[in-house]
Amino acid sequence: MARQLTTSVSDGLLTWSVLYFIYHVFWVNFFACLGLSVQGAAAALGVVRFAQSRMEGQIYDYHKMMSWLAQIVGLPLLAVGFCHKDLPIMMNLNLMIMIGVLIGCRFLAPGMRELATQSCSGFAILTIILVSLRAWNIYGLLATAAYVVSGKVVGSEGKMGMFYRVDILHVGLTLGNILFTWAMV
Repeated sequence: MARQLTTSVSDGLLTWSVLYFIYHVFWVNFFACLGLSVQGAAAALGVVRFAQSRMEGQIYDYHKMMSWLAQIVGLPLLAVGFCHKDLPIMMNLNLMIMIGVLIGCRFLAPGMRELATQSCSGFAILTIILVSLRAWNIYGLLATAAYVVSGKVVGSEGKMGMFYRVDILHVGLTLGNILFTWAMV
């Protein structure tokens, strides 16, 4: 596969949005910053991966692993950051599902592994929606909408018109991270 500089730039934009989030939210909510920092690490590795002329080697493997961890660890920790004061039961459920998927994915078939990953991140998004509805937090709802549309409607494979879907995904996640920042502050 050839170099994709547009994807490298969109990953850079996503990394910037995570740094923006951490800068504004760190002293308010450590769990959420820890969760999004996993996404930021995956995006930073994506900057390097997609700037290379060859898409193989350790950077490729590390980027794939960190992208997976962003779904398994990042989103549940973001959800924990949203609900740790208001809904401790949901916080504990997110942590238990996260740990269960982290441990159990090694023993699952590839199709079931993908289903467990989607279930873990989906439950985290539903938790954020629930907490945002309870608190009338419009920014939280808009951020989750940006994440859902980017991840499920756009996706990351192929092209949409003249743009790579993964670039649109990164821009949507960037918008979601900015909205999450406003929701937390």
